[in-house]
Amino acid sequence: MTERKLNYEELPVVLNELRKKPILTEVLKVGKSHKYIHSKIGIRQDKMKGFQHPQYVITINDITLNDYLNQNTQSRSFDLLVPPIGLFDNRDQQRVLELLSFINVTLPILVCSDDMDFSCTVVATNVEEGENYIIWKTFGYGVDMSKPIHVPPLTFEKDVYREFVEAFKGFIQEY
Repeated sequence: MTERKLNYEELPVVLNELRKKPILTEVLKVGKSHKYIHSKIGIRQDKMKGFQHPQYVITINDITLNDYLNQNTQSRSFDLLVPPIGLFDNRDQQRVLELLSFINVTLPILVCSDDMDFSCTVVATNVEEGENYIIWKTFGYGVDMSKPIHVPPLTFEKDVYREFVEAFKGFIQEY
């Protein structure tokens, strides 16, 4: 990702150009402060490559989180991972449900679809709160994020993120 300094007159033009791109997660520097472009986030059931039945998927700007991670790491490592809904260990499931209610936490967002627990592959993100937004600032493997995943941060308007969290919790409670 490249950084460039903008003057305030250029900002509306650049923002308009960025909105046309499929993934809106570039960071713009204006003076000394960072301005983040907000992404859309959602969760739903959908068909996924590699699965016979529909799976829960987290979507970022209308693509799956799996595809976002694959595109930004130039890999296919995230194809068979799913959100932590219907985990086999009730304690792990309760932990996810509780973590969704908090900000400034490490949140597991994808798990291995074979094991459906925290003993195998887990992708987590650090969830932080900005003035008007929520940011998934860093990503990593494991509940402790011991191995970083180098992808751009994602930011969401607070209201949009709250809707995502409530939908995520609803799917967990229905399961």
